[in-house]
Amino acid sequence: MATSKTAARSGTPLGSSGSRAPATDGTARQQQQQQQRSLEDPPPGPQRQQSIRDYFRWRPLPWWLCFVGGIFLLTKLQLVYNDSPCAVLGTQSPVTTSDVKRAFRTLSLCTHPDRLRGRLKRPPTPAEERRGEILFNRASAAKDELTKVLKLSKKKEVKCYEGELEMAVVAFFTQVGSALGSLGVYDYLDIAKGVAWNLLTFESGFVHTLLTVLWLAFVYRILKQFLVYLWRMGVIWGSIALVTTVVIGPLPTLLNCLFLPAIRLVAFCKAAVSGPRLPQAEPAPAAQPAADDSTRRPEGAEASAAAPAPSTANMAVAQDGPNRSTLHKRKKKETDEERESRNQELLTKASEANASGAVAEKAADAALSEAIMPEGIWACVNRYHKDPVKARQAAAAAVQFDVLLILTKPVIPLFMLIALGQVWNGLLSSLFIGHALRRWVPQMSYEAHHLLCAFFGMVHTLLGVTSSQVEDYANRDGEKILHLAWSWSFKDVLSVVHMCQLGATVTAMSALGNEPSYAASFASGIAMRIALGQDSISGLGVVERAASWAEMQFKELGISLAAAEEVVAYSGNGIGDCAGGPFRMLFGNESEAQIAAMVVKAWLILIPLTSSMQWVQRTVNAGRLLGKRWKTTRFVQRAVLAVLGLVQCVMIAMYELNAANGALANFWIAMLLGCIGESLLSTYDIRGPIRQLIFLVMFLFI
Repeated sequence: MATSKTAARSGTPLGSSGSRAPATDGTARQQQQQQQRSLEDPPPGPQRQQSIRDYFRWRPLPWWLCFVGGIFLLTKLQLVYNDSPCAVLGTQSPVTTSDVKRAFRTLSLCTHPDRLRGRLKRPPTPAEERRGEILFNRASAAKDELTKVLKLSKKKEVKCYEGELEMAVVAFFTQVGSALGSLGVYDYLDIAKGVAWNLLTFESGFVHTLLTVLWLAFVYRILKQFLVYLWRMGVIWGSIALVTTVVIGPLPTLLNCLFLPAIRLVAFCKAAVSGPRLPQAEPAPAAQPAADDSTRRPEGAEASAAAPAPSTANMAVAQDGPNRSTLHKRKKKETDEERESRNQELLTKASEANASGAVAEKAADAALSEAIMPEGIWACVNRYHKDPVKARQAAAAAVQFDVLLILTKPVIPLFMLIALGQVWNGLLSSLFIGHALRRWVPQMSYEAHHLLCAFFGMVHTLLGVTSSQVEDYANRDGEKILHLAWSWSFKDVLSVVHMCQLGATVTAMSALGNEPSYAASFASGIAMRIALGQDSISGLGVVERAASWAEMQFKELGISLAAAEEVVAYSGNGIGDCAGGPFRMLFGNESEAQIAAMVVKAWLILIPLTSSMQWVQRTVNAGRLLGKRWKTTRFVQRAVLAVLGLVQCVMIAMYELNAANGALANFWIAMLLGCIGESLLSTYDIRGPIRQLIFLVMFLFI
């Protein structure tokens, strides 16, 4: 404290030299920040070496195991509990021929167009007849498939599921292992020589060879970071940690997954009732120059612009001199290289001590916490940053490239096909698109990223195009019409887990533990499309005219949306909800199935409800600042997200979970489960080489 007293008496800002020597650009600010941190942070003590007891603690599974497990569970959910004929008819395993006939007869009472009049006690509307016909055709196809299986098996009963997915995964790894094991050392050398010869002789062309080299260099860099991470972990301790975590970790992971949605809702309500959280008082010297005073407002404080500013009566005024001109000097504009370096530091969890120059100064300005994720779920959820608006924006800037690259990759081939009549080579288009997204797209706000997720959730099943569709379109003669027909695939599973990874990454970078869910924003777009397909809305004249106009516009571009009604079909309001569904397949056609469906629905609505309430609160806060620069844009963005979230909550409450629904409704449920997965991953700091490697793999598969 002697330093601060001396500075106060002499009027010299803390961190500047007493001899008033001219300082270089940013030196005074860096010195002041270093001395401030030295006053706040205690001296580091000796690090305790981990003992064997540390590896047997009650802790959940590593995040990447949860990530891989989520992919497996979502794939199994679709194959076993949504698309299987037993789930469509609602028959329990094992199933017999009489079970199939009885289930189909029951389901036809509320789906066949001729029987809807008796079911509804009134004449059905054309939209209701069409929806019943779609569900009836789906039940008929499930009955035919089960009947065929029973005839081929020549048994009285068959099981609905016999572990086909697990056996397929085991068979895949077995085949890969046997294929790799059958190759000798000379075989691998021959493969390496062949690749090197093709690259050196440019047999595939100069451009293709150059792009291949760039791509291999990128993959090599990611794999190198991953291997260095494993090497630093240590072989022995890493093996012990893996074994003990697999044995102990599943139970706390399951408990966290089940209770985190309710914990997040309680934490938000508690914070909303207690008011905005102010930053903790920081120890500061008695004399602080007014020029360097930066007040950091919490999120709720942006709504109260009339908050009294801290008094500066006791602060010494900096005397005239070179240091004063340095403090008042305007910041230089951040270059693209500095911005990219800062974003990479946030994504890779690089230490601020490794930064230098202007990059270190801007990283300090962002004030993003590099601290380890706190212990305990409640502490993780209540993690808070002293400047949440700046923290969110810095995190949004770091992940914008990842967001745009994954979201736009499925639809870019369609745009290229329409504009150019062909689709470029995948490697060439990926590099060009990556450069365009990184350099040409302006920086968007945190709210704009959520709106982007909602938009792509709405058009996800409309604008996606597969490689087979592109090839069929290119080889077709005469008038070319591209028929887009979406069906559930493994890419949709990766879309769900990508939203989980994105939200967890932003949470780790912003040091904010309870933020609106990215998966919930994506799911709100799906819910809006399902809402527009409701009988009461789709039958409106305005909606019909808008749908006809959109269909004509697509036809002029050579696009036809095939099976659009089948995708949006749903059960409810007396149509398709009398039988069928995965819960009846698991619990039978009794009250247990209805109770289980209600419990799961209440569990699924918690995260979207919390996100909606958060957007409503932020909309109110932004509304109090209307009229200021950029505040109107932020208010509109938050208001749109709040409306989308509330519509989704209403749709979840009205949704009939104890019935067989269409493909889009099943995908919506999968994305709602992704909200739970994002909530779980947000309690980890997932930044680092493993996240980069997983992102690369997802980019290759999507």
